[in-house]
Amino acid sequence: MSRMLYLQTADGLVEHLVADASEPGRYAIRYEADVTANIEENKARFNGPDRTLDGLGRKVASIPNAVAMIWLTRYGVDVFRKDHWPAVRRLLNDPEWRHLRTAPGKI
Repeated sequence: MSRMLYLQTADGLVEHLVADASEPGRYAIRYEADVTANIEENKARFNGPDRTLDGLGRKVASIPNAVAMIWLTRYGVDVFRKDHWPAVRRLLNDPEWRHLRTAPGKI
């Protein structure tokens, strides 16, 4: 039997802390989030007219926090660190993550 505690953030990312009753002191953290709305908005922007936010550039991607967590745990890429930008760019140009893009072309 396991026991589960959870914390939900404002953006919908849910963090579960799972305690395993059969092995005292053993825990696991699991994250989940519904990013459907983010992906659908990205697709609409990608297929929409080429707009700029401030006249200086255009938005090329939108990365939900749940995806940022996946990248950090799976690839060691922190989207909030400037020195990780080459890895973020590589991931955004990867077809597997194409639905995070809001504009065509390579970054």
